[in-house]
Amino acid sequence: PRLVKSASSRESVQKAISIYGLIQKNWQNFGQMDLVIFNHAFANQSLGQDKDAETLYYRLIQHHASSPLVPDAHLAIGEIAFKQAHFEVALDHFNAIKRFPESRVYPYGLYKAAWTHYNMRNPELGLKKLEEVVTYGKFVAQNKMNSRLDLRKEALSDMTVFYEDVYPAKDAYKYFVEQAGEAEVGPILLRMGTLYERHSRFNDQRIVLTQFTNKLPKSPLIPKVQNDLIAAYDALKQKHKAVETLEELDKICEPSSRWVKAQNQAKGENSNGAAADCQANLQATSLRMANKWLRAWKKLPTDISFADASEKAYEIYLRNPASREEHAQSRFTFAELLFARGKLRKASQEYAIVSDLDGVGTLNHDAAYAAVVSLEKAVGDKWSSEDERRFRELASRYVEKNPKGQYRLDLEYKMALLAYEKDRFDEAAPVFLRLGREYSDQEKGLKAQDLYLDILNIKKDYRAIRNYTTELLAKKGHSARDQKMRKLYETAYFLEVQGLEEKGDWQAALKEYQNFSKENSSSELAEKAMWNSMQLHFKLADFLNGAKAAEDYAVRYPNSKQSRSALVRAAQTFESMGQLSEAARVLGQLAGKDSKDSKRWMELAADFHALDGETAQARQIYKELRSGGSPDQRVRLLGKSEALEKNYGTAQTHAEILKTMIDGGVEPQASNAKVEGVEQLFQKGRHEEAFNEARRQLGSSRFNANQKARLRLVQAKVLESEFIKQSVKSRAERVGAVLAIKTEKLQKAQEALQSSIKYGDPRVSIEAFERLYNCYQHYVSALRQMPVPTGLSAEEAKVFRGEIDNLVVPLEEKSVDTLAQALIFARQQQFLDGSAARLESELNRINHQVDSNLAPQIFEPGLVLPVLAGGRQ
Repeated sequence: PRLVKSASSRESVQKAISIYGLIQKNWQNFGQMDLVIFNHAFANQSLGQDKDAETLYYRLIQHHASSPLVPDAHLAIGEIAFKQAHFEVALDHFNAIKRFPESRVYPYGLYKAAWTHYNMRNPELGLKKLEEVVTYGKFVAQNKMNSRLDLRKEALSDMTVFYEDVYPAKDAYKYFVEQAGEAEVGPILLRMGTLYERHSRFNDQRIVLTQFTNKLPKSPLIPKVQNDLIAAYDALKQKHKAVETLEELDKICEPSSRWVKAQNQAKGENSNGAAADCQANLQATSLRMANKWLRAWKKLPTDISFADASEKAYEIYLRNPASREEHAQSRFTFAELLFARGKLRKASQEYAIVSDLDGVGTLNHDAAYAAVVSLEKAVGDKWSSEDERRFRELASRYVEKNPKGQYRLDLEYKMALLAYEKDRFDEAAPVFLRLGREYSDQEKGLKAQDLYLDILNIKKDYRAIRNYTTELLAKKGHSARDQKMRKLYETAYFLEVQGLEEKGDWQAALKEYQNFSKENSSSELAEKAMWNSMQLHFKLADFLNGAKAAEDYAVRYPNSKQSRSALVRAAQTFESMGQLSEAARVLGQLAGKDSKDSKRWMELAADFHALDGETAQARQIYKELRSGGSPDQRVRLLGKSEALEKNYGTAQTHAEILKTMIDGGVEPQASNAKVEGVEQLFQKGRHEEAFNEARRQLGSSRFNANQKARLRLVQAKVLESEFIKQSVKSRAERVGAVLAIKTEKLQKAQEALQSSIKYGDPRVSIEAFERLYNCYQHYVSALRQMPVPTGLSAEEAKVFRGEIDNLVVPLEEKSVDTLAQALIFARQQQFLDGSAARLESELNRINHQVDSNLAPQIFEPGLVLPVLAGGRQ
């Protein structure tokens, strides 16, 4: 009816219905009335007038029971009831057809009965009906009953639907082989698997498809089965099994596989047609699954099973050729997957393959760069020779194919950097130099400049650094970088000069240090250059200019930590050259800088002024320092002032300073001053006053041993003077009394001298020894020169002279003994003023020995003018 309805116009069918009705009404005995009624019913059914059609079909069955169209009428009524879901009514009519086994529609009745049972929730009984259809179809085929309707193929196909609800999947192959035979079972099993897939019964699908591949390995449907099996495993989340199945399919598609040979043999071909079709199927499946699993992994990156499966699928796909663009894109995607998984070396290899393909557009460029990046990340910081060789190969390939490529700078920079890190500076330097010039406005270009400078620094090629930084500064880039370049220029310049100094070319180094400090006066190194200039002056023995340079340094860099040292060095140098006035001037500057030791430096300056004869300056400084100094300092300064006035001042100024010391009770200066006062009284000839004052002072406890020794020595000198003044001339009757007086005075002088020696002062002691020796010698000489008293006879005169000689001999021995003691004492004290030599010479004289250790005669040097260059004076 559907075909009729679609093929004929409603109007034409309606006319046919009218004609059929007219025949039934006017010619009731017409011989083919069953045919008229059937067609009348069929026409109504075709127009959807099922009620009218059903009435007519029933009339045919009831009134024309022997008509061959009765089975068709039952079938038509069953179809109408089936459509209306009146399945019991439909089943009755379909079963009624069984009474007409010779009918053409007999198998269709069974077929429809089967579907009716299925819709009545009795698939098992329905399956039995389909089995009957299959059996009948076999009967028809065996008996070559071509006029019969053969629904065996349809039944076999529909059996899969019924089987799904009746029997387990594991028995599918056995069941359908029995129904269809081995030759025809393949498509049925395939359909069975499809049904399981539609109903999400993936494990059952797997079972059926696995049976298919095991039982029918040579079936032409094997590629399709493998595809479905892969999908089933994927649905079951058994991706590893899906990959294994892909691998199996890859082997099946091999031109030398048993399956391919079986297909070619079945078709009578020797070509690889089956293999090519299989490969195409494999390619599509492997790529589809690879992409699917890759997408899943990106959504769920923690599940690496997706990544594993995708990687394997891509590998399978890439084993066989495909279209250039698809192959390139897929391999690139595969490389991306490997990169994302950290399989960097393998990713680099895959990227490199893509980069070698032609005609793939930007993919070639991207892959070439990605190949390098992958290798770089794989290596990390530890580059082997082979890794570096491979990197250079990939990077060079990129640059060659993409001379204006986006990453050319990065790759050339990296190649040079690798050479740099392996100390291959001659290889890296020209590349860094070129990149620094070509890409001076980019970060890596600037880094290239820095590394080139570093190579020059490693080579200690400071002149090249100066030249290159000068080139960079001429471009006037960023101020911060310009400052850095300026500093590098200055450092290189400085180190270059320092190299001259280290080589011993001090003159050249001195000149360059001076030029540097002038040209780069604001540089941090200018101070160091000036300091080194000063040092070189001293190394070159140019002490005067060295001292001036040191002073200039301190003036220019007053806040430097070394300015104090510079001034000290200048002062020391001026002092060593005898330019004490200059030294004093520098010390004045040092005092202004060094507040902590200011007074010490000013005191030293005053000392230099004093030594240089600039007494007014010295006197003023000493006076100023005394006013603000500590007691100890005041004492020391008073001592220096006293020495200054004593040697260079007037008697009045000296007396004034002594009075200041005495009034201030400055010890030992005050006591020294009193002692000196006593000594001055003696020197002025005021012997009695000096003797008495010495006696009065000796009674005080504040004098030390030295001072007491000096006071006692003054008394001894007074007594010595009185002894020497005592004459021995007299008359005969007065000789005894005169000698007694002389001897008494000798004893007093002797006691005083010996007493001064006992105080232990070396200088006083040596003088006392000599004076005591002189007293003895004086007495000996006086006695020997004593005239014979008047009034004595010649015999008496001879006796007198004999007595005098008796007095002289012990005195001479005592004098010699005293001189020997003095010599021993002088040697013990190690005097450097010639005392020991003088005493030894005197001792040798009186002992009548040759003097072999005479002290050299010393003369004051005269003035000598310096000899200037060219012989001028």
